[in-house]
Amino acid sequence: MAKAAQPATKSGTRSPQGRRRVRVYTAWHPVLVALLEHVLPAGWYQCISEFQLAREPLRVDLVILRRRRRGAPPRPSLLTSVVGGLAEHTLVHFKGPTDELERDDARMLLAYALQYLVVAEIEDPASVALRVLAPRLTPRFVEALRSLDCALTPTGPGTHEGRLCVFPLRVVETVPANARDGHHLLYTVTPGMVADPGGIPALSPTEIAVFWALLEHVEQLRRPLPGRRKRHMKDEKRVVESFEKVLTRLVARVPPKQRLAGLAPEQRLAGLAPEQRLAGLAPEQRLAGLAPEQRLAGLAPEQRLAGLAPEQRLAGLTEAQTVLALPDAVLRALSAEYIATLPRETQAAIQKRLGAASRRRPARRRKPRSPSR
Repeated sequence: MAKAAQPATKSGTRSPQGRRRVRVYTAWHPVLVALLEHVLPAGWYQCISEFQLAREPLRVDLVILRRRRRGAPPRPSLLTSVVGGLAEHTLVHFKGPTDELERDDARMLLAYALQYLVVAEIEDPASVALRVLAPRLTPRFVEALRSLDCALTPTGPGTHEGRLCVFPLRVVETVPANARDGHHLLYTVTPGMVADPGGIPALSPTEIAVFWALLEHVEQLRRPLPGRRKRHMKDEKRVVESFEKVLTRLVARVPPKQRLAGLAPEQRLAGLAPEQRLAGLAPEQRLAGLAPEQRLAGLAPEQRLAGLAPEQRLAGLTEAQTVLALPDAVLRALSAEYIATLPRETQAAIQKRLGAASRRRPARRRKPRSPSR
């Protein structure tokens, strides 16, 4: 799955003997591998993302799908143009959103197939088939196939069949093919995924489940699992950004009820200001579940008593508390005999209030006498 090998040096002055070659991988390839793994019939095929063709570090730029079991596998429900009718060994040549099919791709495809026969020790070439996934067919690729005596015949929207030497060949153009039912996930490996991630077709529930799995793989591109070394990835930033944008658009399409399904109450309310949590609730709904002291917290006395009848305001008070709730003018009218029946602390409170009231009352001014005549 290596895309290119480039020299890497710590400084520009290192000698050619001290240089080491760092393999640069295309970040779209893990996405394709994950996609194929999730749409293939479970247990029927082994998906090999790389294959060493020689003792030297020469690796085929293909995804290899190997049959594991004999018999007729179940028909896949997704990406049938890609994973339908697989051979015992199917070599998938992939061009991501930022690449095009070149003339050399046709020649290298045949070279890889022939080398694979040798290294994998395959006696019957008929057990090997070729697939090509690319955004579009290019005239130069078609011309290169023709020079190898391979002509393509359209077999459906974005699908072409032919035979390259002894190997059956199917070419799938991901741009037109992703519009077909069951093929919408191919949009994730088209140029549209880079230019307009939100333009992804509406996915079925089965396709959405696969898309979540792809998101997990994309996250691992950015943050490898513990113990795994981060590899050099071409287009890694584009891959991550594109999937994040698609995720935002997909979530926006989901009805609010489905977004909140399965979330605990504290997860739904996380990040909301108090006024946002209470917006739209009737007063009785806002107060439901609160203790009385919580409901009254922060209210002024007049706010607590507003709307209550006199008997409601005095409900629950003792006789002594009721007396102390009376205004000073009424207290002054109470007889000394009645006040003497009240608790001592209540009597003291009454005397204190009446004494303070008398001190606050201004003295009456006498009218001057008129002089006698």
